[in-house]
Amino acid sequence: MKVIDKTTDCISSFTGDTSKCIMSNETFNNYIEINNYPNDYEPYKERLDKLKELFNKKFSSEPEIFVRVPGRVNLIGEHVDYCGYSVCPMAIDKDIFIAASKISGNGDFLKVTNEQDQYKDTVIPSHDFSISVDDGWCAYILCGIKGAMNLLGKEQPGRMLMAISGTIPPGSGLSSSSALVCASLLVTTTLNKIKINKYELAEISATCERYIGTEGGGMDQAIAFLATKGCAKHIQFNPIKTVDVKLPEELVFVIAHSLVTKNKAESSEFNTRVIECRLATQILAKQNGLEWKKILKVADLQKALNCSLDQLLDLIINSLHDGYYSKDEICKLLEVSPNELEQISLSPNTRHLTSYLLRPRVTHVVSEAERVNKWLKLTSSNDVCSNELGQLMSQSHESMSRLYEAGHTECDRLVQICLKGPGCLGARITGAGWGGAVVAVTTRKSLDPFLNHVKSNFYENYVGSLDQVLFSSEPQQGAQLFNIK
Repeated sequence: MKVIDKTTDCISSFTGDTSKCIMSNETFNNYIEINNYPNDYEPYKERLDKLKELFNKKFSSEPEIFVRVPGRVNLIGEHVDYCGYSVCPMAIDKDIFIAASKISGNGDFLKVTNEQDQYKDTVIPSHDFSISVDDGWCAYILCGIKGAMNLLGKEQPGRMLMAISGTIPPGSGLSSSSALVCASLLVTTTLNKIKINKYELAEISATCERYIGTEGGGMDQAIAFLATKGCAKHIQFNPIKTVDVKLPEELVFVIAHSLVTKNKAESSEFNTRVIECRLATQILAKQNGLEWKKILKVADLQKALNCSLDQLLDLIINSLHDGYYSKDEICKLLEVSPNELEQISLSPNTRHLTSYLLRPRVTHVVSEAERVNKWLKLTSSNDVCSNELGQLMSQSHESMSRLYEAGHTECDRLVQICLKGPGCLGARITGAGWGGAVVAVTTRKSLDPFLNHVKSNFYENYVGSLDQVLFSSEPQQGAQLFNIK
């Protein structure tokens, strides 16, 4: 596995405020190219034809554009992006398509239909909409639109029609929700002629999910827009930087859905982990005489202390006690009132909690960040050891399950089945956790027997379409735009 020397240095100086977007390097031409509608022999033709037919049937008109955004699988670096550390995901061949057009005149602001019958048609009457998890799948569409509206400022976006087609299994940890956010942001900016590059799209779409309460770190959005076909990506944050990572020819990554779905926006577990890491960081910062209110991420603490990951891990073990911290204990350590703590450190859906687990959470983050470093060192070697890559993935799973408690019994069972499969070098839960998918690595010559092993041992009673829950994927391209014929 080689790192391709294609570091992309065109980085947005986007500040996190979606009302402002400043481009720092226009010369690098990192805009999403507009492709012609595919010919009969090209990929996506059949799906686009079907989606165009749905659009015409529902809205009695033709779409202007089509947007494709891929799902992703994270190979290593779980729950570390929002702590400021880098990750190594790849885009997969499961994706979201949106056919869309802008319409003039008065009437409803947005009409959305979905190719899958279980997702009901949605009508948003006006620009002045609110976003709630009660809106279901359409809430993620609205998050992307809201981000684009902030770019427009006082100017109102035009009325829109959208038809959706998706192959990413929902609730699988493969970024179906983020793909919807990214796709709707790209649709809205394109239809309203907002010129914005891939890096800015990635930055802005990461903030968009906060409209539904998710305190993510930006990995899903970055890979959605910046993925390179044939390569995984090493992604760094604040600001975003990416490097293409070429995977060894003999390795194949297999994605297997545990059949346990989880929507991170509908529960507090995901945000609780974000906040537990933040609180641990701030306590350590205060103990070490730093301006703790300004330090929200573990990576920022490491930088302020000018220490290695190993030194930071020693500090965590020696300075934080095992077991839960009560809210009162945290307030005493930080010398703030409960109300001040809520305003400075907590998110709205974690303020009700009365206790937080700190040491195991940041222990996972720091050890996982070190695994990413080891992964990158291995992949840049001329004599890369595939077994060691697999071992890092399995260690990541153990840390996710034991220290971060983001696992699930079915995911653990699926990982164990994978590890016993032909040619398997490693396996781990991927994505947010608490269900969703597992990613395993095997060899090309073992792929078919490996898939048959997993089918017979985990999916023996599954009655749905098996290729939607068990599949291998080559690294795919990031977001694409297609013009209508």
